[in-house]
Amino acid sequence: MSDMLNIGRSALLVNSRSLEVVGSNIANAENPDYVRRSLNVGDTTIYSSTNPLYTNYTGSGGVAIKGITRASDQFLESATRQTGADRVRSEIMVQWMEQGEIALANNKSDIGSQLTKLFGSAEQLSAVPFEPALRGQFLGDIEDSVARFNQTAANLSATQNLMDGAAAQEVTGLNSALAELAAINQKLRPTQEGTSQQIALLDQRDAALTVITEKLDVELSFGASGMVDITRGGTSLVDFNIASPVTFVPNAGGAFDIEVGGTIQPSPTGGTVGGLHRAQSNTAALSAELDALAVQFAAELNGWQANGRTDGGAPGAAVVSHSGTAASLTATGLTGDDLALASSSGVANGNILAFVDLRTAGGTEQKYEGMIVSQAQNLLSTRSESDAAIAFDRATREARNRVSSVDLDREAADLIRLQQAYEASARIIQVARETIQSVLAIF
Repeated sequence: MSDMLNIGRSALLVNSRSLEVVGSNIANAENPDYVRRSLNVGDTTIYSSTNPLYTNYTGSGGVAIKGITRASDQFLESATRQTGADRVRSEIMVQWMEQGEIALANNKSDIGSQLTKLFGSAEQLSAVPFEPALRGQFLGDIEDSVARFNQTAANLSATQNLMDGAAAQEVTGLNSALAELAAINQKLRPTQEGTSQQIALLDQRDAALTVITEKLDVELSFGASGMVDITRGGTSLVDFNIASPVTFVPNAGGAFDIEVGGTIQPSPTGGTVGGLHRAQSNTAALSAELDALAVQFAAELNGWQANGRTDGGAPGAAVVSHSGTAASLTATGLTGDDLALASSSGVANGNILAFVDLRTAGGTEQKYEGMIVSQAQNLLSTRSESDAAIAFDRATREARNRVSSVDLDREAADLIRLQQAYEASARIIQVARETIQSVLAIF
């Protein structure tokens, strides 16, 4: 009878604990960082040996809790971390490359449309070269072209500064996650395997790893008790309970760097930091290309002016000046009388007629259009890459969730089953008590 009581009692305890686990699963069904739990149960059959050659069964003690199990697959978790990092990298690239395209468009007042307008003014002026109003319009279009170069350069510079701010913020979040993981490692070491505390810590660990890998490409090394060390390029970022913070290093005119312990790291390629680095590299390339176009524009315009003669017969002075960048491009402040519209041979509109010769495949106008087209193609390619990454990540997460997430239908079925098992366990104890009372009543 004591065996029946022990069996019933142990079954009650196990079923009660199982109901708690199911309740926890149901309560956290919408928690993305929660991994489904199940109770690992084993029997407590007692064996004794009276002879080295034989094992004699002597009795059963019921069931006992062996621990709590997480429904987690390490390979699916690893794949999900990788696809998640690819997804956020491509999404951040699309976001900031769109900003680069907006910077070039300059609120629908782009350089290309202004250069087209400048050539139109030159054509009108060539028909009536002595008309003051047309000369003023021509000079005004040159000044507007200079202003659009300046504004576009400022837009790209502002975009790069915003990316610096976003990258610095991402690095701050990365360092917080690294410090959190180091603290979790320290808590995991003394924790007994299969306990509720360890399972909760493993959930926190995986959440921290998701944040880290979605911000930066790193290498993970799993050790005893579920602890994780993190390295990058041979440099340790997390070594047990010690986290080495990552430092953001802005670069004027180029993409930012990251360093650890004063040492510059290889350029980031994954996660949001990698996406920002790649997008900023693209914006820096646009800025360099725009500077080269501004220098070419000045050379073309000043060269054309120098080839002509003013109304007084003097060689034309420089129309614009610069110090090698689009931001430094400025108009020199010439008046209509300073325009060298005549040819060196004295034809009144000879030089202004030659202005259209600047409109070639290798000229500023066509090169700017080529830059716009190239940026649009890069953005289109990045959007396609992002769509593919999103689809791949979704498929991987669905596979992971089939293993790890909480299915309310399954939990409801387990809840009914465990309630019935609990009632059956209570009935075993009741039967044992009734039997004992009946035996005692004989005496």
